[in-house]
Amino acid sequence: MRTVVISLIAADRPGLVADLARTVAEQGGNWLESQMGRLGASFAGAALVEIDHERVESLTAAVRSLPDVGVVDVSVTSAGDDPGQSVDLQVVGQDQPGIVRDVTTALAARGLSIRELHTWTSDAPMSGERLFEAVAVVGVGPDVDLAALRSTLDEVSAQLSLDVRIDDGLEPSAWGAVPERG
Repeated sequence: MRTVVISLIAADRPGLVADLARTVAEQGGNWLESQMGRLGASFAGAALVEIDHERVESLTAAVRSLPDVGVVDVSVTSAGDDPGQSVDLQVVGQDQPGIVRDVTTALAARGLSIRELHTWTSDAPMSGERLFEAVAVVGVGPDVDLAALRSTLDEVSAQLSLDVRIDDGLEPSAWGAVPERG
């Protein structure tokens, strides 16, 4: 058995995920996990699938033949490693170019990887200005100095006038639950 990642971008339509799931099952694959959603007018997603190594090519062809699918990649991946520890990162501030670049560069400079990243914009309740918000799960090793990471992110926060928080389970989060997007 092989573990593969199916990545796709398609025109959004009802039944797209059902068609993908049916295709995976018809090819003898086992859907393990996925992250999918609408981005603009398109649908983008990735699914981790376990399948017999001899069926990878037929699965790829079957997914590519789905209607409205524009981009497909099926890549063999290694079995899931132990993800280790993680911290939650929350960012809020007035929308401006460079927020994702500067925050992710600060994380990469410390050798940290992003396991999940969700970003969105919304109108600020009082001013109506556009807010940028992000929530990330960041993988950290046992030797990561969280105080130094906080200091680095405080610098980014000051430069871009953002509120950047790390919740590592040791300090209470100032925000609580992530707000619903509407």
